[in-house]
Amino acid sequence: MGSAEDCLATTVGALSRLGPSVPLPTVRRAYELALFVLFLAALVRSSRTRGTAVTVRELAFGFAVSQTVELLAVALGRYRYPDWLVYFPPRPALVPLAIGLGWAALLPGVMRASETLLGRRAAIWRLAALDGALAVALDLVLDPLVSGPPVRMWLWRGDGMTPYRFWLLGVPVFNFVGWFVLVFACSLELRYVDARPASRAWTSLSLFFVADLLIAFSLMLLPW
Repeated sequence: MGSAEDCLATTVGALSRLGPSVPLPTVRRAYELALFVLFLAALVRSSRTRGTAVTVRELAFGFAVSQTVELLAVALGRYRYPDWLVYFPPRPALVPLAIGLGWAALLPGVMRASETLLGRRAAIWRLAALDGALAVALDLVLDPLVSGPPVRMWLWRGDGMTPYRFWLLGVPVFNFVGWFVLVFACSLELRYVDARPASRAWTSLSLFFVADLLIAFSLMLLPW
């Protein structure tokens, strides 16, 4: 995967090995900071390799979709993000800003990785499917470490929250399915837009944004 994702994986691995020698609040703040650094690394790398227009489209669209989907999920009681420093929007404090930025940075990272593996001329549905698979592969490592004890950057259980029936590695299966579907959809849409006139890009992405929210909402209503 791209260097930004390698940076995040290295940071998470290092944090997981610190153990009791580092206070838990410090570990939590380091993880939140790492997501901001990940976004900045993705911004710089994409600007240099793909240009400003593509970079803005991919990062802005990825952030808008992911942050809105996260807000919807938290509002529906699917999970919670307690004790982060910066939330967006600030009130109500539901979803940390770093979560949307991390998602936004992940998207171009897996897209470039799949293009390296399959070639940029591969069918966009094949590239998008690999993007989703790469994202889930990362999350299979990331989520059990970061959402599990003692760090618990986000919570899957709690008062007033929706209970889950299916779990994998201490994480609801719903989460992994959501990662795949969201990354697959966003990747497919961005590649579709990239192959068409730039003048229509934001109109198409606006329609895709609405479609993605409907898909995500439908997934959240299923009995996971």
